Amino acid sequence: MVKRLSDKSFERTSDLFKRIAKQALMPPPKLTVSEWADEHRRLSSEASAESGRWRTSRAEYQREIMDAINDPYVEDIVIMASAQVGKSEIILNGLGYYIHYDPSPILLIQPTEAKAKDFSKERVAPMIRDSPALSERVGGFRSKDSSNTILFKSFPGGFIALGGANAPAGLAARPIRIVLADEIDRFPVSAGEEGDPLDLAEKRTTAFYNRKKIKVSTPTIKGASRIEMEFNLSSKEYYNLPCPRCGEYQPLKWEQIDFETECHRCEHCGYLSDEFDWKNQKGKWVATAESKMRGFHLNELLSPFRRWGEIIADFKKAKRKGTEALKVFKNTSLGETWEEEGTALDEETFVRRQEVYEAEVPDGVKILTAAVDTQDDRFEIEVVGWGLDKESWGIQYHVIHGDLHTPGPWQQLDEFLSKRFEKADGRKFAIACTLIDSGGHFTQEVYKFTKPRLNRGIYAIKGESSQMSDYTPLIAGYSKPKPIEAVLVKIGVNEGKVSVLSALQVDKVGPNYCHFPKGKGYSAQYFRTLTAERLETVFVGGLPKQRWKQIRARNEGFDLRVYNTAALEILNPNLEKEYPADRTAVRKRRRRRR
Repeated sequence: MVKRLSDKSFERTSDLFKRIAKQALMPPPKLTVSEWADEHRRLSSEASAESGRWRTSRAEYQREIMDAINDPYVEDIVIMASAQVGKSEIILNGLGYYIHYDPSPILLIQPTEAKAKDFSKERVAPMIRDSPALSERVGGFRSKDSSNTILFKSFPGGFIALGGANAPAGLAARPIRIVLADEIDRFPVSAGEEGDPLDLAEKRTTAFYNRKKIKVSTPTIKGASRIEMEFNLSSKEYYNLPCPRCGEYQPLKWEQIDFETECHRCEHCGYLSDEFDWKNQKGKWVATAESKMRGFHLNELLSPFRRWGEIIADFKKAKRKGTEALKVFKNTSLGETWEEEGTALDEETFVRRQEVYEAEVPDGVKILTAAVDTQDDRFEIEVVGWGLDKESWGIQYHVIHGDLHTPGPWQQLDEFLSKRFEKADGRKFAIACTLIDSGGHFTQEVYKFTKPRLNRGIYAIKGESSQMSDYTPLIAGYSKPKPIEAVLVKIGVNEGKVSVLSALQVDKVGPNYCHFPKGKGYSAQYFRTLTAERLETVFVGGLPKQRWKQIRARNEGFDLRVYNTAALEILNPNLEKEYPADRTAVRKRRRRRR
């Protein structure tokens, strides 16, 4: 027997179904990206120092940047930023919004395909897994959906494809509505032979009237920085905070930081207020140019994750290390481009500053390295002493002439590399590591020479050249080429040249400064070869590109200093200790095959 509902119960049930139907048919409430993140984003423990619910209020300056991403009147967004300000989180929140709330075909580009895979595994996958709004939509997290791979993830209404700027196939494969381009200053000038990777990606968006292009990067060299060029075309917005004393709005600037008090000086009233007082103020973004593109600049002074005292300490450390470290500080802490003050070196400068050493090995030297350049009719050799903070002393520049097809020059080379060099107090130093160039016409002979002398730290080397936009570490790997199977060290030539150029530009005795003796083979001709290359900016297809230009026929001095720098990197010594001849063994970096 079926029991009939009373009129009152029927009315209540009817109202309930009406409310359910109304809610089902109603569009979801309009959310901005920041509101979406506050409601739906969950931070993963392996990808964040603070796991749990996302809070935009933790770094309030991020709010307007995120909300610009889903602003229907904004197509292009540019973020030129330092490290430690949450720019990757802004990208991830935009990604999450378009997966869950406004499903679309999305392309996320990293500088290389390898970095795209890392970003997918280390940042994207944990976000999807730990945010229920995403994991229930993206295939593979709640089912055995095989459409979910490291570089491609599908969801109802769209997909996310991750790719490298160096892989043209991934940039031109399918129509895209949302392009997220991360670290664009590390992008190559061309994706294979297809052209500029950013142009390739942007062409994929032409089918969508509501397309979005978000470009993010830490800047690099002035005049060659992609993100700076994009930022200069934008609204150029800076986050302004009111002075805790006078209330005048202004961006936090490095030049206004007082090192002694660790406070920021107001550019209007001059009052020094501490970090807490400044960061506790309610800020606003202020545009300094008119443009449909919105551009935002961020530096570490705004970051809730960095204390001003730490940033000041980093600057002082970079100043001690020299030009290259200062460049990194300006890029990654201040979010500003580095302006090269001239990358051509004058040989006369080094001739004038030659010194008379008190002994064969000056007192500041802790360890010796050597480098050998192999020419058709000679060996050119430089021995370098290294001290605290990579201060260096040229010890001897030596040339061995002869027919390298005969054993004579090789015997002389062996004798020279076995020499002991003496300090004023009589302590003797042996060469701890020697690198010999295996290029040219004597590759097999170099292998035969170095293999039995490996226990003396004598290695064959080969330069690994690449575009300046592609990073190759100074020690790029080890191999054992057949048939001789001598250890071959692969050298990142560009990285070595930049390091040497930076050191040669240091003009104050101390960290990274290069000393040169009078005599000992350091002639005017040597200094011409030391200064035979310069770093210049050229334009390829309208885009700036840095490259090395050899301005003299011979460059042995420059090459040998690069090899000596690599030898020090292999040794990885503690330069607070000395390594005289009776104990030259030092901890070498672990070899890795490539």
